[in-house]
Amino acid sequence: MTRVLVVLAVLIAATPAFAANSRLGHEDDVTVDIQAAGPQLYVADVLICVDINANAGFFDPSTRYADAFTAAGATSFSFASVEVADGSIVFPPDVTADNYSVVVLLTSENWWSAPQNIDPADEAVLASYLDTGGNLLVVGQDYMYGAHPEMGSCSGFPREYLGLDYCTQDIIWAPLTATISGSAGSMFEGESYFLDSTTVFLSNEFFPDVATPTDNAGYLFYYDEAATDGVAIYHDSGAFKTVWCGIELSAATDIDFNYIIDVLYQWFLTSTPVEDTSWGSIKAMYR
Repeated sequence: MTRVLVVLAVLIAATPAFAANSRLGHEDDVTVDIQAAGPQLYVADVLICVDINANAGFFDPSTRYADAFTAAGATSFSFASVEVADGSIVFPPDVTADNYSVVVLLTSENWWSAPQNIDPADEAVLASYLDTGGNLLVVGQDYMYGAHPEMGSCSGFPREYLGLDYCTQDIIWAPLTATISGSAGSMFEGESYFLDSTTVFLSNEFFPDVATPTDNAGYLFYYDEAATDGVAIYHDSGAFKTVWCGIELSAATDIDFNYIIDVLYQWFLTSTPVEDTSWGSIKAMYR
């Protein structure tokens, strides 16, 4: 009997404890020894990147997003922005999934700079980040028009990483309010949210863009006035996850916006279980 108790004590001591708020991380194809794994120490849970400085005085949504991610469970943040008009985002060094579990890219009202908002250098950093297994949320009404003014059929970063097949510019011109609804089969199915541009924009109405998804992506939200295309697209490649939104989500009420970000954050950090214990699963044990 004594030997049985000793064995049980050893097994219990060797089992990692799960925190009450543990969330699954992204999965990498690396199997590790559970007893040898230590906690994952991110530089920051969320890196928030803002490209609005080319139009001085416009609304900066970064604080609103940080507050929503905090409510969802994030505990640390880094911020990056454009420091000169028409410049690239000044990213921190080593933007990898090991350093940042989620990257958020915001353009807010930056619609008239040249080049407008995100440039090829920015997309190259984001592509490299996603190639390491990251998670990216892009919210920018004119991101596609600014970075890819030809619109229409998508190629390059929007297609390969965001899952956008065909994008349409300014589907409805300048409404002050909008309603978005969760697409069938998406994580927001059955949900509907009212957006008010006056709560987040200093000088503009909505000019929502819409898109159709590629075969391995899906509709997240429809804009109710143009339900044939999606105002938001989600893409789970199996190696990384992205969400693109063509209307400013933070124009929702505080309760609704916090809920949207919470659902997206949990989706980003949840991976399909695998037979072997992966590094992503080990990291989740210590979150």
